[in-house]
Amino acid sequence: SNYVHDAIFCNDRSTPGKSASGWVDDTGLGYGKRYTAYGAYARSGMLTSTVTPQFTCPQENDKFTVDIESGGNGALTYPVGLITADEIVAAGSGKAGTTNSSYYLHKGSWYWSFSPSGTDAMHTLVLNINSSGVLYNNYNVSSKGSIAPVINLKPEYFSRLEGQGTIDSPYFLNTEQF
Repeated sequence: SNYVHDAIFCNDRSTPGKSASGWVDDTGLGYGKRYTAYGAYARSGMLTSTVTPQFTCPQENDKFTVDIESGGNGALTYPVGLITADEIVAAGSGKAGTTNSSYYLHKGSWYWSFSPSGTDAMHTLVLNINSSGVLYNNYNVSSKGSIAPVINLKPEYFSRLEGQGTIDSPYFLNTEQF
């Protein structure tokens, strides 16, 4: 825990509307049983050809941190979150719905992201990586699934990372140096 930074985990619930999401039934309202696609769904190219990952959090109430002093909402107990759909796309998944079994986030089983996908009359959906390595949104929040926790390293330790950041040589913090 001495090496972990309390950084923002963004649970983006912005509602860009149907022109951005490509979902014909998208009301852009974001509440109740209204059909709504959220920001990460629109940026991942689920129904459009546009893929535009974003690394800023558009809404203050979606910035999850332990302490308010860290720039977020102070709603977390521990500085641990999940990877976002934007980060998954940037890491190499490609456009949502594209199979890519050769990038490092492909684990051979499905797991949740931190990015809400949308709501329809009966479900609330979250973007996830399926067992084929596809960024997808076919799982309802009541589904059972795996998670891949994310922590952020304090900036002063970046220079002490070893490894190449590949599947065969992942980054690691050599604590023997301290």
